[in-house]
Amino acid sequence: MATETETTGVRQYGRDAVTRDLLVLLAVPACLVAIHALGSASLRADLALDHADPELAEFLTAAYVHATPRHLWNNVLGFLAGAPMAYMLCLRAGRRRWFHATLGSILVVVPVAVNAANYATLGLWYAGPPPTTSGFSAVVAATGGFVFVALVAWLADLYSRSTATFVGALVLLALVTTFYSVHVDALDPMLVGLLGVSAVLCLLALAVGSDLSIRADADLARHVAVRAVPVALVALLLVTFVVGLFPRETVREGMFVNVYAHGAGFVLGAAIAAGLAPLVED
Repeated sequence: MATETETTGVRQYGRDAVTRDLLVLLAVPACLVAIHALGSASLRADLALDHADPELAEFLTAAYVHATPRHLWNNVLGFLAGAPMAYMLCLRAGRRRWFHATLGSILVVVPVAVNAANYATLGLWYAGPPPTTSGFSAVVAATGGFVFVALVAWLADLYSRSTATFVGALVLLALVTTFYSVHVDALDPMLVGLLGVSAVLCLLALAVGSDLSIRADADLARHVAVRAVPVALVALLLVTFVVGLFPRETVREGMFVNVYAHGAGFVLGAAIAAGLAPLVED
């Protein structure tokens, strides 16, 4: 059954349906660019979240406006890297409707939730003049969380839950190691050793618990290598997300990079995807 799903997952929806989906994906960054390039400065100011006098709509619209071109392009590139990857994983798992439901929820729920948290937090602890916040970064981070859950869902469908669990744990270890490496002056050999031991234990558990037989077989080796390519690509993408969304220097062009919002976005994206997975079936 897993093999059938894998071979038909991408093809079962038809070229026209996939083309429409990709056009919708492109419409999101096109909207971001249009707002920044065609919208007036006063319009962008109205859409941003003014912490001194917020309007309810601003908790959503603030995500779709950017203060600088660099911020805009970073978010556009991040979305174009993350969302199509999540889409392809969902197609391979035969979960197109799940992708639609999750991405639609992320585009609405994540901006509102993160901006509301920003507003409440800054109101309590920020002593300076009321700031203005904007940007799509939390949504981009949420697509990273979606990519991770989509990878686990695809592996669970293709192999087993145990296989998906151990591969997911390996990817999380890679992300934690990357985050640690970016934010320390010198690597702690003890911690690096613990991470290495954890990775080896995950690999051993994967070898023991996987439903793949372990034998000297060239065809099997090629089969595993082909399946490993999407996992490696997802891991590389998510490592890039960690480096870009959680920089060591949190002030760029005079603006604070809200790494806390990025972390919240990643967790929310993963939670939304995981919560909708059992509720939405193709």
